[in-house]
Amino acid sequence: MKSAYNATWLHNLHILKEVKQWRDHDMLSPEQFGAISREYPSSFYHPNVIIRILLFIATLIALAGVTGLGALVVFNSRSNEEYAFVVSLIYGIVSFIFLDRVFIHNAKHYKSGVTEALLYHALGFALIGIAGMVDADPLMTASAFFVVFSIAAFRYIDLIATACAFASLAFFLFYVLYEAGGYMQQMIPMAIIIVFTPLYMALKKIKRQSAANPWRPCLTLLEALSLLLIYVAGNYFVVRELSLELMDLVIEEGQDIPLAYAFYFLTVAIPVGYLYFGIKRKDLVLIRVSLLAIAFSVFTFKYYFSLGHPEISLTAAGAVLLTVSLLLFRYLKTPKHGYTRENVLREKWADMNVESFVIAQSLGGNTVTVHETGGGGDFAGGGSTDSF
Repeated sequence: MKSAYNATWLHNLHILKEVKQWRDHDMLSPEQFGAISREYPSSFYHPNVIIRILLFIATLIALAGVTGLGALVVFNSRSNEEYAFVVSLIYGIVSFIFLDRVFIHNAKHYKSGVTEALLYHALGFALIGIAGMVDADPLMTASAFFVVFSIAAFRYIDLIATACAFASLAFFLFYVLYEAGGYMQQMIPMAIIIVFTPLYMALKKIKRQSAANPWRPCLTLLEALSLLLIYVAGNYFVVRELSLELMDLVIEEGQDIPLAYAFYFLTVAIPVGYLYFGIKRKDLVLIRVSLLAIAFSVFTFKYYFSLGHPEISLTAAGAVLLTVSLLLFRYLKTPKHGYTRENVLREKWADMNVESFVIAQSLGGNTVTVHETGGGGDFAGGGSTDSF
């Protein structure tokens, strides 16, 4: 199976998006930009964000008008209960085919708003049909959802489908261990960490391959979600509260949850580790997730070990963060260790014949040496970066 979109047009579209940034920074003349556009044509219909939102809403309204009455008739008629979900699944499959053949293959739409609306419309009917056919069994439903969302994410390069596939996998693992009961329930946090840590490493390895360039946004999202889930699985607040709510754990005064000190340690160690490796490797995904994790870790310890006077604590914390930010902003005025407060786009590509660079990098020939400034993919992938 491959992406539904023309790979060459997709590659060219990514190139055009990159060189538009150069043009916006006055690094390209209109003549140079026009030459590159002619060299890398893309026939996709890919409007701006505002048009995409309007088309998305309009398409959903049109689909609701076309299918709403039929859905009400099928699902509300008692005589049709036995095959209503089969009809829903078949309609979802037909909608996928319609999206592929009419709007992507013939009309050449790429994330136009119409494609997203049709995709989610088809997913909704297909998944409702599947869930009904398996009587909403949690394991069967989660497995089917994971497969369907994964196919949609891969074929249509869709971020929402990617996130839903990830959530389905996480729920499947959680539910299997939760239903096992006993010590298996206590192993849920560690099992999540053990499963999703190698997954994160595999995603990093896959993203380095040039063949994965069209799916880089999806892979970046999966990286961030994996890091967040690993942290949440080791966070003391999350583990304690879920243990009380879902596992009927009773904690007497002076007692604590099993392995409490391990979760205290993980609540601190995971964010610090993220930040350390993010800075060391210049990985923006790690750095940004680490900042979220650090903030939640502070909340966790503040929740259980309050010093009183929350207004004083918040004011002091805000003052410290503001001071650190200003000091870093001042310190990084001059680039140090690959970091700077300035916009490096102009400096990175300054004094270059960027038209020659684009053609050389994509078609071969004499290449231009570009010095790395920390972060970003090679241009063969259309200028994709690791930013999240």
